[in-house]
Amino acid sequence: EPGPPSEAAMTLAPEQEEAVAALAEGIAARSFLPYLLHGVTASGKTEVYLRAAAATLAQERQVLVLLPEIALTHPVAREFGARFGRRVSLLHSGLSDVQRLAQWRRLAAGEVDLAVGARSAVFAPLPRLGLIVVDEEHDPSYKHEGGLPYQARDVALYRGKLAGAAVVLVSATPSLGAYYRAQKGDYRYLQLSRRVTPQALPDISLVDLKRERGGKDFRVISRPLAAALEEVLGKGEQALLFLNRRGYATALFCLFCGEVRQCPDCSVALTQHRARGLLQCHYCGHTEPVPDRCPACQSGAVKHYGVGTERVEAELARLFPGARVGRLDRDTAPHSGRALSLLEDFGAGRVDLLVGTQMVTKGHHFPGVTLVGVIAADLSLHFPEYHAGERTFQLLAQVAGRAGRGEAPGRVIIQTYHPEHYVFRNLINQDYQGFYDEEAAARQTLGYPPFTRLALVRLSGPDEALVAREAARLGETARDLVRRDPELASRLRVLGPAPAGLAKLKGRHRWQLLVKSCGLGPRNRLLERLRKEWRPPPGSRLDLTLDIDPAKVW
Repeated sequence: EPGPPSEAAMTLAPEQEEAVAALAEGIAARSFLPYLLHGVTASGKTEVYLRAAAATLAQERQVLVLLPEIALTHPVAREFGARFGRRVSLLHSGLSDVQRLAQWRRLAAGEVDLAVGARSAVFAPLPRLGLIVVDEEHDPSYKHEGGLPYQARDVALYRGKLAGAAVVLVSATPSLGAYYRAQKGDYRYLQLSRRVTPQALPDISLVDLKRERGGKDFRVISRPLAAALEEVLGKGEQALLFLNRRGYATALFCLFCGEVRQCPDCSVALTQHRARGLLQCHYCGHTEPVPDRCPACQSGAVKHYGVGTERVEAELARLFPGARVGRLDRDTAPHSGRALSLLEDFGAGRVDLLVGTQMVTKGHHFPGVTLVGVIAADLSLHFPEYHAGERTFQLLAQVAGRAGRGEAPGRVIIQTYHPEHYVFRNLINQDYQGFYDEEAAARQTLGYPPFTRLALVRLSGPDEALVAREAARLGETARDLVRRDPELASRLRVLGPAPAGLAKLKGRHRWQLLVKSCGLGPRNRLLERLRKEWRPPPGSRLDLTLDIDPAKVW
């Protein structure tokens, strides 16, 4: 049971006061109002929406707070419980069916007024809903890919409209779509441009790996980053190392015949996990022992390539044998309880160096961290997605924001082969507006969101030839529908069919069409007609899925 309500934890800065006043005004109106709360890291965004929650509870209405990771829900729920002295419903996929049902019944009955949860919590029954907060609104985790695809952020906005509730989208690095709509006036824009802590934003520097890793002298951790880590450890401070790829090596390669060991059910290379002595597919879970010889030619000249978090952990232990090194990824923390334990150890200073995937980038407060190192910043930058630049900027800005949140100043060292790229140029200058302007100009030229609306039409099945043949028929049907409708022809394009970027997944071959539309109406009309006009052959075992506003198009 929560204790008595606490006093507000801090005196508000002027920008926070303005944001709280704007939210309180909207909440008092008891009508749907969308807001974008854009604040740099450590600017006190959580405090702003805590005050908004207080205004909502004062009207005897309910509050829903969404977060992108289960590990973030627990500290936020504790903070709400301590602040308001009320019970908080915690909602996420880690609950059993019995636990989830009990929480939903309390909310539906009005016994609990505060709900904090991950993506699926957006569907929780809240009959007196007055405020929805979507924290880290830019995070791709809010998009549910399997089964019935949905974007929890968009569902939250629609629920707010139905309930007459305020909806606050919160981010230090807003999604391009949210920022675009705020600039158009569709969302009310609230800005927090300064940190509430005494420290300024961390200094960001780049290491050019083309120079650092010339010739055969390959180093996972560059000389400048290694020197900075040594300095941090000497001062008794902490460092965070980010690499968005788990495992030890990303591929096993035969130097004799060129064979790369691939998953038998997915079109991806198997990742080496040295501690377990296994090769694993990160898509379907297939595992097999690491071979001593090439399975194709029986040569013993097999070599691992690429770097994952497991290898970075090993390299840190080798370079700094006296340091306490931790690793946070899905291998070391397969469930939320283990992740929380690791994060608590790091926050309490029981770990000196923590290496992790994007699990370490989101919303955590580590006052002892004065250095953040990014091992391979180019991984996400060259991903085959139209929003690769946006994802990279967001990831790096978020992880950079973990540095210098305590008394000591922070710094960030980013290892990259492309220091001249506009993502890094704007990141160094802490210039979100500059990044937005360049990224938006490219999107508008190429016809991608937020200037168009997308739909992904994907066909999958076990027979590769049949999938390809039926995808061609599906594409021709779609184009014929467009040709027969002048409005569709003028406002819509159909690209493909083509194999998906991940052409085979869990034993099923995948082909797809991409629909680009100027507005919702033409796109939705085409998809509805396509569902009626095209039918798979009987007994073909083909699946047709529609992904509206897809987070991934590959």
